[in-house]
Amino acid sequence: MAAQRAGFSAWPEQWRWDDDRVESYRARGMSGVVVEEITVGGVRESGVLLPMRQPPKWQGVVFLLMGLVFLSVAVLLLVEAFLIDEWLVLGGVAVFVAIAGVALFAAYRGLIVHRLVVPGLVITPTRVVRRGGSGDLMVVAWADIAGVRPYVRETGPAKWHNMFGVDVRDPDVFWQAAGRRRGGRVARALAGAEVVMVSDAVMLMNPLVAYHLIRHYFENPDLRPHVCRSVRRDPS
Repeated sequence: MAAQRAGFSAWPEQWRWDDDRVESYRARGMSGVVVEEITVGGVRESGVLLPMRQPPKWQGVVFLLMGLVFLSVAVLLLVEAFLIDEWLVLGGVAVFVAIAGVALFAAYRGLIVHRLVVPGLVITPTRVVRRGGSGDLMVVAWADIAGVRPYVRETGPAKWHNMFGVDVRDPDVFWQAAGRRRGGRVARALAGAEVVMVSDAVMLMNPLVAYHLIRHYFENPDLRPHVCRSVRRDPS
């Protein structure tokens, strides 16, 4: 196995080798990789989309059911308040309505909004953008990136994922500029400088290619203006 892995020169030494994973990576190939336009901070650029899988629909269904249950409890409490003329329960009604609202909003994002946006990493000449399924963006300028780091994350007994992370030079400055000061404290506690983490499980395309593309443009800044060449443009 070690000799087989050694012959696969593109495979990071930090990643684990698994025959099924390798075949899965190869089968994904360049699926869904296109050039598209992205606007960040009022600046519109062309970028290469490295697509990720949509979150499973069942998550949205679970949030929908939770929202309906909590909303039903709130209605029952409100009816009870009218029947027994006891308005102290209105505090409980407000709590259940708030929880229901959060759950229904999560269901809306999971079942509707997530289906309208392709999540993934977008590489542009000036930045790396991680886009969530609801269109939320994590933007990292090339100038702020300190490295692209491959590693393995254990997710349970005999379960693991090959990962890569984008590290920044100064997490505190990055999170403050992004308007997420609390994120800086969390980053220091968990991973220090890592602000974007990507699992092989979420990539729609070959995660090995995604890792090497980002690392290639990080290490070769003079090539970044040409990042969109040789990739077909999104027909839409």
